[in-house]
Amino acid sequence: MSRKIFSLDIRDDAISALLVENSLKGNRIQAQMHIPFSDVTLPTPETSQAPANKLDRIAEAIGTITRQMNVTGAETMVSILPEYVSYRNLQVPFKDRKKIRQVLPFELEPVLPYPIDDLIIDFKMIRPAEKTDILVSVAKASEIKGILEILKEFKIEPYLLTPGSFSSVLCLAEFSQADSDFIFVDLDGKYATVFTVVTGRVHIARSFYSKITDLRAKAQKLSDNIFQVIAAFESLFLMDFEPSKILISGTGIDLEFFNQEIENTLGIGTVAVDMFDTVNAKLSLTSDSPFDAEHMNNALSLAVAEIMGIRSINFHGEHSIIKKYWEEYKNDFIKTGLVAAFVFVLLMFNVLSEAHFLQKEVNQINRQIAFIFQSTFPEVTKIIDPAQQMETLVQQEQEKNMFTGNIEQEILNIDILNEISSRIPAELDVEISNFVRGEDNLVISGHTDSFNNVDDIKSRLERAEMLKNITISSANLEKSTNRIQFKLKIDL
Repeated sequence: MSRKIFSLDIRDDAISALLVENSLKGNRIQAQMHIPFSDVTLPTPETSQAPANKLDRIAEAIGTITRQMNVTGAETMVSILPEYVSYRNLQVPFKDRKKIRQVLPFELEPVLPYPIDDLIIDFKMIRPAEKTDILVSVAKASEIKGILEILKEFKIEPYLLTPGSFSSVLCLAEFSQADSDFIFVDLDGKYATVFTVVTGRVHIARSFYSKITDLRAKAQKLSDNIFQVIAAFESLFLMDFEPSKILISGTGIDLEFFNQEIENTLGIGTVAVDMFDTVNAKLSLTSDSPFDAEHMNNALSLAVAEIMGIRSINFHGEHSIIKKYWEEYKNDFIKTGLVAAFVFVLLMFNVLSEAHFLQKEVNQINRQIAFIFQSTFPEVTKIIDPAQQMETLVQQEQEKNMFTGNIEQEILNIDILNEISSRIPAELDVEISNFVRGEDNLVISGHTDSFNNVDDIKSRLERAEMLKNITISSANLEKSTNRIQFKLKIDL
């Protein structure tokens, strides 16, 4: 069973699109397209009003993509341009996602320049704990609505609507070594988004806007921005941040000059990201065209994050796996449900049949019980519960034959031992070693340090009401221990 994943990476100056087939055998990139807005053909004034804003250019580009890619039935993942997104770092006193969502508007309202009711908010946990650090991302609802309306025109319902390049840093954090801390920089024509990753978790994200056209000057400004992010990290998390490398994706600066600046100031190497080689998702290309890492990294990351089940920020509500699979496989579920219902009916028929035959056997046994009762007690004419009635009548017959005289209360052994123990004082050097009880008498034996103690024990026990006719059967000196071995016989 296979599925199609359609990813759209919307940038400030272009759109990248990727179509991936996901199956048990692996993942194949079926198509990839990069459309700069400068190449978009706009309607002429003679046919309609010419598009004047960015949303119109986005709509034209998506229309071109959907005409060339068969995205019917595909699961759509969309990343939006950094211009629409803002990031904040917060700390909350719990780790339950539902509670965090409830308090986020109150925590964010003092630190944002626009009304909280006009925003869509989502977050990513950094360190779940009693005091949980979270990375919050906000976007204006009107801008998100504009993107969704464009997608709706082309009958596209996205499963994921996430900040640009956020899926890329999540994939890099997933597939990098757990102990490797790094900075990831994603670039387009006007924006640079800088992320810090520590122990496999994204801690800080900041987007920077620059109108600078000179590529070397822009690289210098990006170096300064990275310094700002490192300082912000150390201030927020109270720890030193020493990244092992800086990963770069996208275009828009002089990379050679940027590498020299970073190497001279921070002593950190820079690496250009090729997401096709980085992620381990059994990827292959259907066409002979090579993977365009410069423009397609984030589009591929959107698809890989979905395939690998990596949770991302989502401005289009919670990503419901149940809803997604119901829409995709509802026909199979219905067929399976019908088969299950048929099997259930067969099982119920079998159960009812067995119950019917068991009831017949029970009725036969009840008839046999009634027959035995009538044969044993023919004088009883009213039969309601023959088994219970027979048990009661048998018990009554047994009681008639029982001895009804006075029965003396039997003396318990524990009571005799308690009486003997209470009569012999603790300071008397005596040890009872044997206790033998018959029907109406008992014999106790032990040893003590003198013959006088034997007489004293006898006289003390004679005072007990339950003990009668106490006789000293024997009292002998044991030479090996120099102790008096005695034996008393007592009637009850």
